[in-house]
Amino acid sequence: MSRRGGRKVINFYNSSGDVKNVIRFLEEVQKKVNYLSLNCKVDGKSIKITLFGPRDLQNLATERLRALANQYL
Repeated sequence: MSRRGGRKVINFYNSSGDVKNVIRFLEEVQKKVNYLSLNCKVDGKSIKITLFGPRDLQNLATERLRALANQYL
């Protein structure tokens, strides 16, 4: 049984509302997650990231994204 890719959506919230924090977060995401395709949508304080690719890599990216969110958001 092969591990098929797919799509995973992760939502974050910028509780401080500071745009600089969002920019730093997205810059770090760009540096740390370069092995998957992703889309990011920022709407006010909400940040929606959609990951595309193999599920095991999505899980790894999710851990990294949560750590970055804790640091910057």
